[in-house]
Amino acid sequence: MSPRLPLVYNPRSGPRGKNPDALMARLSPEVRDRIEPIAFGPPWDFAPLIAQAKAGGGPLLVWGGDGTLHHAGRALVEAGCPVALAAIPGGSGNGLVRGLRTPLEPAGAVTNLLLGRELVMDLPRLDGVPFLNLCGMGFEAAVAHAFETMEGRGFTNYARLCLRLWRDYPETGLQWAASQPEVLEPSRALDRLKAAWRGAEPAMPDRAWSLCFANLPQFGSGFWIAPGADPTDGILQWAQLKRPSFLDLVSEVPQLFREGGRTHLRQEGRLLRATLRLERPAFWHLDGEAAPARDRAELTLEPKAFRMQVACTCPW
Repeated sequence: MSPRLPLVYNPRSGPRGKNPDALMARLSPEVRDRIEPIAFGPPWDFAPLIAQAKAGGGPLLVWGGDGTLHHAGRALVEAGCPVALAAIPGGSGNGLVRGLRTPLEPAGAVTNLLLGRELVMDLPRLDGVPFLNLCGMGFEAAVAHAFETMEGRGFTNYARLCLRLWRDYPETGLQWAASQPEVLEPSRALDRLKAAWRGAEPAMPDRAWSLCFANLPQFGSGFWIAPGADPTDGILQWAQLKRPSFLDLVSEVPQLFREGGRTHLRQEGRLLRATLRLERPAFWHLDGEAAPARDRAELTLEPKAFRMQVACTCPW
């Protein structure tokens, strides 16, 4: 009999912690017999858990927020991706699982992922360090650094923090050395209509208040920062968020929480790779995890280099 698949969870991740007994009670007997909940946290030694998942036929089930999933993804990359990562929502924003359209109820996510399929997706890196969803600098990174030290979690505390930093965080000057994909004329009528709706691709900004590089379309909590991101196209999406005015907070910001919402606050374009120089060192983040400040960053992408377990609702 194969070993049970580890269901790894971080008890501290998310606004309300984790109750593995309650999760297991909501699963069918067949699913319960396949998995074993295992509490986990720093120093993030995933090696024995990856080995157990491989012996059980995979995937590695990880129940946690974007930070926990980020560490799991890095561990799988270092191990050569012997199994797929199955991401179960358990954080404050759940940007990765929302982007993949995984059900947000944990027990439903477990069941749907085990009944789902494997997606081989692109793997972006910031200065050689892999990330799964997105990385960024400026306002969003300042929020990630401040959120890391907060006692309370959840969307309400996150929103309060954003409002506190929104008014004072400065723009940063940028210099780009980038390789961009060739612009192809859409062949299908529907694709031509979509291209016309999106409009011309903007030039890369020379100043930014908040700038991210996205493999998937969501920050989390329903915030669509890079709707054009596709984790299977071999292209990294850049997305700039302009500082909203008081009026924009009412009229424009709600559009960022609609999948098809359009707003002048968001601009996005495409990259194959880029070296970015900043006029001064600025905070960065990787999948929402605080990363060291830097004034130079190299963005690269390995096409189809990461194994992800997804539900049948995943559009890719």
